Amino acid sequence: MLVLAWMATSGLLASGALADDTDEDKPIEPKDVTIKTRDDVSLAATYYASKLGKDAIPVILLHGAGGRRGDFKSLALRLQEAGHAVIAPDLRGHGNSSNTRAGDRAGSPRRDDLVAMVNQDVEAVKNYLIERNNEGELNIEKLCLVGLDMGSVVALNFAARDWSWPPLATGKQGQDVKAVVLISPAWSYRGVRINEAVAHPAVRSELSAIIIVGRGGSSEAAGARRLHKSLQRYRTTPPPEELAEKQTLWLRTLPTTLQGSRLLNEERMGVQEMIEKFIEVRLGGANIRWQERESPL
Repeated sequence: MLVLAWMATSGLLASGALADDTDEDKPIEPKDVTIKTRDDVSLAATYYASKLGKDAIPVILLHGAGGRRGDFKSLALRLQEAGHAVIAPDLRGHGNSSNTRAGDRAGSPRRDDLVAMVNQDVEAVKNYLIERNNEGELNIEKLCLVGLDMGSVVALNFAARDWSWPPLATGKQGQDVKAVVLISPAWSYRGVRINEAVAHPAVRSELSAIIIVGRGGSSEAAGARRLHKSLQRYRTTPPPEELAEKQTLWLRTLPTTLQGSRLLNEERMGVQEMIEKFIEVRLGGANIRWQERESPL
């Protein structure tokens, strides 16, 4: 008792000097950043840096229609604690990102907005991560995308775009997306479909993917099963003894009507744990060498 009293009065307990967690054990404080797209839209984003350096897996979190980056806060912190480098942007017209058309209702994107999210927003966010890659903070070639409903359309179309860049003698410029997490995926949104992305050879047969949906939503569940079936026909099922190591495609239908961000953040559904395990299984042990990425231009 006397020792504890002395420790308290001397400030050792209050200062946390005997706490189990040192500053080195604590994650880096999340940082709000602004990212400019090529068409001059300002994207608000939060970056959750990793302490693993060149071994860190980068993860881009893409919210749903009417959503914002805050929908991912719990998942982002969880993935950061697991060692990943995570970034969550507000896509154009959402949250604190600028809207390209004055007077339009925020969170109600049109078809050209969706196209710009793929070609401009996610590309700009990836370029931000490439800068972090070149500073030794992560390995961009282990890139994972997580999409919620509308965000799943953006994620799959960007993955196809990323794998469509031709190799150049001056440097690598794509083929970085290695895995996608699709929660309540939509087959199309505002006229932007995923059928062409699903038909891309790399997306349909090479990309690791997990599809998560609440089976109580009939249209969402049907769309998820359709997507899974479209991808599954191009996959070879590993033998049982190699299933855990080599399986690249999963469909998880959960007993709930919840979808999108509500499904993601309902603790009893365990979606965040599924995502963390998926990333670790498919990318954690992947032998993908880090390299500095110079502009191919």
